[in-house]
Amino acid sequence: MVTFPMKQKSFRMSNMLAELNSQINLNLLSEALLLSNDFEKLNFKKDIAALLLNTLQKILPLKFSSFVEKPLDSLKVICQSGDSNSVLNLFNKEMSEKIFDWVIGQKQLASLTLAGKQHFIFIPLIDQNQDKSIVHGMIVLHPNSNFILNRDLNTFINIICKVAGLSMTKLLRNDDSEKYTKLKDQIEAELSLTAKLQKSMSGVDSCKKLLFSVLEDEYSTFNGNIWWLSDLGADISLVLFAQVLCKGAPAAMLGGFLLGEMNSLKTKAEISLQPKEVLKHLNRQFNSVFKSTGITFNAWYGVFNIEARKVRFANANHPDPFLIGPEQQVSNLISKEKSKSLGINLDSNFVETESFISSGSRLVICTNDLLEQAAKIGNRYDPGWLPQVLETLGSLSLSEMRNSLDSILSENVSGTVPKSSRLALLLEIPFLN
Repeated sequence: MVTFPMKQKSFRMSNMLAELNSQINLNLLSEALLLSNDFEKLNFKKDIAALLLNTLQKILPLKFSSFVEKPLDSLKVICQSGDSNSVLNLFNKEMSEKIFDWVIGQKQLASLTLAGKQHFIFIPLIDQNQDKSIVHGMIVLHPNSNFILNRDLNTFINIICKVAGLSMTKLLRNDDSEKYTKLKDQIEAELSLTAKLQKSMSGVDSCKKLLFSVLEDEYSTFNGNIWWLSDLGADISLVLFAQVLCKGAPAAMLGGFLLGEMNSLKTKAEISLQPKEVLKHLNRQFNSVFKSTGITFNAWYGVFNIEARKVRFANANHPDPFLIGPEQQVSNLISKEKSKSLGINLDSNFVETESFISSGSRLVICTNDLLEQAAKIGNRYDPGWLPQVLETLGSLSLSEMRNSLDSILSENVSGTVPKSSRLALLLEIPFLN
């Protein structure tokens, strides 16, 4: 019987051909574990295969050994050792591929005699991930003619090949994890840039009359949530709040087109000062998009006259904004008639509503998704919950109100996912000097 030192990581196997005990001994198992540690230190599949072949060369009388994989329905030799010429003469491409597929299908070591007297050992390197087999490749061994593979040696070879396969699987997972991290970083960078682009087009620097604050997250633009503000003249502020009814890159693209259209439209006072004409214009301007994609918009557009303390607005299937009065009483700014979403009907009529708003009043415009999430309290559906929250927060500054509302919605985990995409525009009618 041959024993192996437990603390020595490299194999001393010159006498390995001696008969092993009928059961794998602990020293041998220890060597397999040490080899596993050596595999774990390697960062490439080729290096793991080379170490495995080197180990097999030490314990077996081999003329030739190789590791073969089949990445794209074509065999590829990753590494090999020994005299390959004699082996190549025995295998043609078709035969090699048939043997590879057969061995992988067997899922276990196979010992075959080819060309009448040439003995080969084929070992599949396969791992299992739930119900999916991960095929790493196949070990090809060509031992001396007098070699006999006994049960114990067979067991040990299977152990170290299994260990090599597990290490290769870990490399795959690490590689997938690295790719996922890079992809995630790329997506986050694109989201950040998209948000900056849309923010630059949304009127952050061009609206000085209305006080405003925005509750949104980095995914808002990719969920079709759009807001836009602009001053027109001394006392007029224009506000658009819309939701493109699609997700992802198409939503961000259409949102960008919509903002560009609004920045162009604000120079046309004959349209931009009339809410119903603005929605009518957008409905017609995006008609080709609506027809070809089936995507629609919900939108609310308002024209605020700061000096006159009034707002004229039109609504295309958008939730009515909340109005918080000077005494923190909460109501809805209700449209006379709520029209269908933009894109439903080219000939839709849009109706204007006019309302007076006291100085110091706040307007909170939310997406329908935010309202639905906020209304889910445990197993109950309570649309009155958010108005009560707004009444409580009504005395805060706009920025404090936004931060508190964001925090409350995130804590309401029974109804709102903490990182769910949300958008709300908080406006305040300033006091005149």
